[in-house]
Amino acid sequence: MLTAIVIDDENKVRETLKQMLTIYCPNISIVGEADGVASGYSCICKLNPDVVFLDMQMNDGNGFDLLRRFNPITFQLIIVTAYQDYAVKAFKYSAVDYLLKPIDPTDLITAVEKISISYNQSETKAKFDALISNSTKPEAKNKKLVLKTVVGIHIVETDSIIRCESHNNTTEFIFTDTAPIRVSRTLKEYEDLLSDCGFIRCHQSHLINPIHIVKVIRYPAPTIRTTDGFSIPVAIRKKDLLKVIESKESI
Repeated sequence: MLTAIVIDDENKVRETLKQMLTIYCPNISIVGEADGVASGYSCICKLNPDVVFLDMQMNDGNGFDLLRRFNPITFQLIIVTAYQDYAVKAFKYSAVDYLLKPIDPTDLITAVEKISISYNQSETKAKFDALISNSTKPEAKNKKLVLKTVVGIHIVETDSIIRCESHNNTTEFIFTDTAPIRVSRTLKEYEDLLSDCGFIRCHQSHLINPIHIVKVIRYPAPTIRTTDGFSIPVAIRKKDLLKVIESKESI
């Protein structure tokens, strides 16, 4: 059984979430609730829960204000938010679990199932650090990206990614100065996520970071060469992308 508290400034939302947890997640025991940053901080310190369900926008601040008060983080986190724009992207970059309001029961069950009893403090801290960093400057192109593998998590900066390559249902990341990392997520997921950083899907199997393009070759076949010396084919239906890659030599 995992203990949890619910932090949200709307009483109706707190009551609904508590009812849903009782019905759909019997392994969660609600031990407390709070309606803001200050009361949430006191509640966490007093009850030391395993899990915190945290609203991001409250009357006396936001969820980031609360998270910054804890060092180290001693609980697992599930964000509850009505926002579907940059905030959700920040959660995805940081691999933090989140639920959109109104909460769907299936999404709630999935989020709770992903919570591990074997809490890893260093991994949780790394995720939260990435989340706060990305949320501080949401307009920045260079993001901190959390990549989870079977051996742990890696925090990388998107500017250090040269390209991503699809291998069935996994994605391999190639970097400027570190060894490649392969994760069990599809290239399509990263195409959607990294589009804000300017990444380009030039081929079914390749996603490239334009800041690491050194040459665009049009003939005899459309090809993009990256800083690691790799030549990436450009799919016929994607060849118009060559026209929008600026400040690159074409031959």
